[in-house]
Amino acid sequence: GMLVLGGDAPAILSAHGLASIAGVAQGLGSIAGLLLWGFGLWWLALAMLITWRYWRAGIPFNLGWWGYTFPLGVYTVATFRLGTTFDLAFFGIFGTVLTLALTMMWVVVAAKTLAGAWKGHLFVSPCIATPN
Repeated sequence: GMLVLGGDAPAILSAHGLASIAGVAQGLGSIAGLLLWGFGLWWLALAMLITWRYWRAGIPFNLGWWGYTFPLGVYTVATFRLGTTFDLAFFGIFGTVLTLALTMMWVVVAAKTLAGAWKGHLFVSPCIATPN
């Protein structure tokens, strides 16, 4: 969002007679977008390490796994946007890797969701079941 705001700032501010600060607003949007992307990289690293740890311990599948797809998708789009904003090939390459990871995540989570729904155990929640 910061990259979009920064990219649109010159046209919007110029239309309202504030062309002198348009470049500053554009730069702030780009810097804020890059900083938020860095925080996202930290989140991605932590999420991967935590998931790997629990995957090895045999974490069961539940619908909460879908919660990984949205942030990864947004981070992928932000990566591509940084590539166009700064005109750096690195972001395009990294965005492609993230797109592949997102596609794999969608396939795994969708397959596990369908399998769990088919077997009938996906929508059972033992933690909130009433005792007999």
